[in-house]
Amino acid sequence: MAEQATLRDVSDTALVTAVVRARESAGRDPLFRDPYADALAGERGRRLAGRLQVALISSGVIARTAVYDALIRRMVREEGIGCVLNLGAGLDTRPYRLDLPSDLRWVEADLPGILDHKERVLAAEKPKCELTRVRADLSDPEARRALLDGIADGPPVLVVCEGLIPYLEAGDVTALAAEFSARPAVGWWALDMIGPLFVQVAKKVAGRRMERADASLRFVPDEGAEFFGPLGWDPVDVRSSWVERRRLGREPALMRAIWTVSPAKTREFFRQQGMFVTLRRSSAPSANAGTE
Repeated sequence: MAEQATLRDVSDTALVTAVVRARESAGRDPLFRDPYADALAGERGRRLAGRLQVALISSGVIARTAVYDALIRRMVREEGIGCVLNLGAGLDTRPYRLDLPSDLRWVEADLPGILDHKERVLAAEKPKCELTRVRADLSDPEARRALLDGIADGPPVLVVCEGLIPYLEAGDVTALAAEFSARPAVGWWALDMIGPLFVQVAKKVAGRRMERADASLRFVPDEGAEFFGPLGWDPVDVRSSWVERRRLGREPALMRAIWTVSPAKTREFFRQQGMFVTLRRSSAPSANAGTE
């Protein structure tokens, strides 16, 4: 039993995230409803969540899910997004649970194991948009290039990297930025970032297990979201995970108490420890790009 509750690789973090979504969905007044999350998490996910003390991180996952739900709906409605490319999709179920246009193209990419699992669990379900799954190792430049070439000539693209970027090296993130810039259809990029305090907490909670599973947190640039500016991607919406938890009513009591007694400088430090970032290409394509 103990072995079953040990992180095997970075994909296992998706099981824990699914547990959090399932618990939020089952609550009295949920911020979102994911009827598939519990089945996707399975017994192993629930065991992992217990061992990783998921209560310490669940509020951030809940806030991130709600913020990204709203972002995707808004981008499709207001920015003419015709394709969502979900890199490191894990066990995300938005193509099934969000009210999306039937002609929206949704491409999710991740390692074969996690996508095979999701496909089995959701075999009887029908997505609300045009869903394609691509099994790929996103650390392989050739695999990324082939994936991006498949969307290069389509409608305007929003790339979503939810829970992915912190696990990458800075060089890999820089390479992603360049690869997106080389495809004019890619005009928007949504990702989350972390700060050094978050890394310290993660190491304390599950550091050795994360290292053994090659799931260590690596990308923590000193300049925060401004890291992307020189790479041709402008931060147009940067939200603090802590502040969003407060806004959405999901701030744990301990965090609320710490915030209450902290001076302004300390609060600003806390704001930087988790961020939901929306980037726009420095000269973003219009909603009609690639459709003529």
